[in-house]
Amino acid sequence: MRRRVYNLELPSGCHEMTIYEYRFSRVEDYVQKINRLQQPVNISSEFRIKANTGRHTVTAYVDLPHVEREAVFEWYGNKETALDDILLLLSVFRSRDVFLGSEEATDGNELIIRQDPRVYLYGGSLSCSVPYKRGEKGSEHNYPCNVGFQEAMNKTYNLIRTEKWLKKYRNGYFIILARNAFRQQSLESSFIQAWTIWEHLFAVLNGHWLSKERLRQVSSVEKVSFLLVQYALKDEIDNASRKRIEVLAEIRNRLIHFGRFPARDKVSQDAHLFILLTEFIIAKILELEPSNVFNTVEKLEDFLKNSEAAAKKASSTKA
Repeated sequence: MRRRVYNLELPSGCHEMTIYEYRFSRVEDYVQKINRLQQPVNISSEFRIKANTGRHTVTAYVDLPHVEREAVFEWYGNKETALDDILLLLSVFRSRDVFLGSEEATDGNELIIRQDPRVYLYGGSLSCSVPYKRGEKGSEHNYPCNVGFQEAMNKTYNLIRTEKWLKKYRNGYFIILARNAFRQQSLESSFIQAWTIWEHLFAVLNGHWLSKERLRQVSSVEKVSFLLVQYALKDEIDNASRKRIEVLAEIRNRLIHFGRFPARDKVSQDAHLFILLTEFIIAKILELEPSNVFNTVEKLEDFLKNSEAAAKKASSTKA
């Protein structure tokens, strides 16, 4: 059985790729369809595409296996298959909503689409964590196809389906949260959703020995500090760094209780850094080598410098 796929950009040079048991291939007029997708800036890679407002369009087909396996992500329904999991991964790593067309619809008779057609605002460093690998001449792929993406997605999804990983990360619900956080929206909305991911991860990693009540009582500073060390962003968090992390907690508290960021310099930069750190942690969880394309590591070091002076300034500044 073959289904139509919206908004999927296949890796450069690749006319098809297979992820798990699903074969994705380009539509016949792929170049024209890719040019219809939203692009916020001019790009020149495999194709030259001018910046445009864009819209949803069918860019690929997916051939389904005779028997589909059940999904493993923590979806709310009970009919999802592994394909739903893979479409989620494709959305996160290709930075736009990737989804199936309706079985009964034709190109001129599609049901109402509720997904956002815009490219994601965040997730770039996570996407760059997928290594580039050129296919060899004479292989099953068209040279010079970037086979690195296919290999990484298969490795990632096979990891996710292991019993050990599913148990540790409670069926990977944080990836669904990540898709929501990376979409086009205000910085405030993305920041809060990224904060939810950190709270969620702290809970799943410590829920086996802390009660639900105790999990709620742990301070935000301790939760952030724990995850920074857990995923090797810092070897340790000293008292001075904890005071600096309080700045992030203040951003969260002010936003939750008053609907806006604290009124001080660089607050947007701090919130943006927190989202980049979220991408770094997700890459680590998926056993990828986190990309530092946006200087995430250096920005974190700069953020933690002069902690006492920064915290003193923050405490004296009213929102």
